[in-house]
Amino acid sequence: MKKSALLNLCVLTTLSVAAQNSLVKEVERNLKANVGSYPEQVNKLQPAFTNEETVNSSHTYYVAGKYGFDYLDNQQVMQAAGQNVDLKKMGHSVIDGYEYLLKALACDTVVDSKGKAKTKYSKEIVKIINNHYKDFNTAAVYLWEAQDFDGAYKAWELCFEAPNEPILGTNAPQAMPDSIMNVYSFNQGLAAYNLQDWDRTIRSFERSIALGNTSKNVFDYAIAAAYNYPDSVRTPIMAKFAKLAQPYYGAEDKAYMGYIINDMLSSGQLKEAESTVKQALASDPDNAHLYYILGVLYEHENKEPEAIEPLKKCIELDPTHASGYFQLGYLTFRKAEELDQATNNMTGAEYNKYKEEVLFPILKEAAKYLEKSYELDPENETGRGALANLRNIYYALNDAENLERIEKLQKGY
Repeated sequence: MKKSALLNLCVLTTLSVAAQNSLVKEVERNLKANVGSYPEQVNKLQPAFTNEETVNSSHTYYVAGKYGFDYLDNQQVMQAAGQNVDLKKMGHSVIDGYEYLLKALACDTVVDSKGKAKTKYSKEIVKIINNHYKDFNTAAVYLWEAQDFDGAYKAWELCFEAPNEPILGTNAPQAMPDSIMNVYSFNQGLAAYNLQDWDRTIRSFERSIALGNTSKNVFDYAIAAAYNYPDSVRTPIMAKFAKLAQPYYGAEDKAYMGYIINDMLSSGQLKEAESTVKQALASDPDNAHLYYILGVLYEHENKEPEAIEPLKKCIELDPTHASGYFQLGYLTFRKAEELDQATNNMTGAEYNKYKEEVLFPILKEAAKYLEKSYELDPENETGRGALANLRNIYYALNDAENLERIEKLQKGY
């Protein structure tokens, strides 16, 4: 390459560096004059962020970061004065501003004429971050209101990251008390829930609980989020949160014990599940749902005759327990079917008499329980199951009128 070409290359490089530095200074002047133009001005800095000669310039990132927070302050004044503001831009100015300042801090080493390393912007950067630490939550709220749930999640996460940021060290802002931080983490969980990001949802609720959140909502939302995982994954997660909720809300919400028992059943811990329910009944003997669970457990253990009494106790304590009536009706119908299987050696006359005296009364009893179950819960799976069994029962009873009624109800689904 000719010497003149090399000189030209050096001139071009120098001009490129000068152009980027000039760009940063121009943006800084514009922001000093009108900080409200921050979103547009910071976009102008993109070449300086990527240019090899200026990518490590602390001044570039300092300008982008400082005025991000100044923009928030400016827009809040406008908002208080009743002027229209862009909440999404305000929220992201905080997230972006913080990230830019951390980059500026990492680049902020100036070597003077004597070869001594000094910092130029570090003190100011630390001051800005500390003064605006609470604005991470403010930004999250703005982004939530703008329905930018991913942005809101990130802004709340900065409430946790900033106090532990290694580059800030002992100059990092002090975290809020756990009673506040658990609310931030809960809000993160809600943001992730809206995004249907179940992993982030679960992690946020777990942290909220670990920080002392015992509100019923945190357990219920976590269980609802876990329901979106595959069966093999969801059951233990739901049980984990149910176990945490049980001491606080088990008496008022019967579902928690159900999640715990389901996990035991899915892992084959039948004896442990039975023991758990009996221990719970010892301290809460009037809990109808616990008797229902005990009846279901006996059925799983192939002890159907033993299941009848706790199920009857369930509906005695709670006459509105649709599942209790269904299970009792189903097991009673099964009893009739089993008895019917033992009639193969009977004559026709003997069988007809056996039906009238033994089978029909049991079938009618089963129908009574299932009709009540459907009456209490006609819309859900329990109601559909009740109708399916009732159809078979009325067919066996030769009850044409009720059979027609049930079939019409089935067609309504």
